[in-house]
Amino acid sequence: MVDFDNIGKLMHLPLADIEPGEQFSASEFIITAAADAVLQSNGRNWIPILVKEIGDYQYQVVSNHFVYAVAQQAELERVWCIVIQPEPKSIEQARILAREVTPKVNLSTASRDTILAALRYLIAEPDGTLKGVDAIVAANRIAAADRKNWSGFSPITTLKCGITKGKKLDALAKVFFLSPPAAPTPPPEVISIKQASREEIFSRISYLSTNKISGFEEVDVEKAADIIFTASKGKWKSLNPISKLECAIDTAKIKTLKTVFSL
Repeated sequence: MVDFDNIGKLMHLPLADIEPGEQFSASEFIITAAADAVLQSNGRNWIPILVKEIGDYQYQVVSNHFVYAVAQQAELERVWCIVIQPEPKSIEQARILAREVTPKVNLSTASRDTILAALRYLIAEPDGTLKGVDAIVAANRIAAADRKNWSGFSPITTLKCGITKGKKLDALAKVFFLSPPAAPTPPPEVISIKQASREEIFSRISYLSTNKISGFEEVDVEKAADIIFTASKGKWKSLNPISKLECAIDTAKIKTLKTVFSL
């Protein structure tokens, strides 16, 4: 059972209590030389291993696998570790920061500058397959394309940007993924402001606030719902009196309120 009190702590753990994570390989010379360096520094690994807790006093490496391999080579009894949250996103972040994996960006929504930076990274790789591609031209044409419904990278080959089918197109998967933006939440049904419950008023103002419609993100939803619900609305002939209730809904926002409230 995970002890959440340990998360974020620097701990001096027995190496025998730590299981390896994903397979890791490195030059035998590099690992051996690094192990000697650790032993010459009183056997302390100044860069900690990142682990997750998998049981009582049992841990597994999630990042800095090189340090773990060096500790094994040096036959250390204890190693310095940081325990992190076991959630996949936390582990992925740790591996990205340790440069064990390359971060990826969502091409469905990425800005032109982000696309350009990613393409320049691929082009600069020593054995990169995108050498010869004009990063600026490619970034401009990809950014201008309607990408929100792409299910793959193939449409890029029709943009005449130097990225063709095969290895060049496949290389994009190293830095990009595709995840179309979520469809906007449909607006709630229009309801009578006079008959609406406090919850119904709250949910509709919350919808306007969450979607940042007409400045409603600046409205205190809880306060506005309370004030409108408790107001005497029997003689209202329009929604205009709401602008006088001191709930940060001015006359300019009344028109937007009409999309979710009636009398």
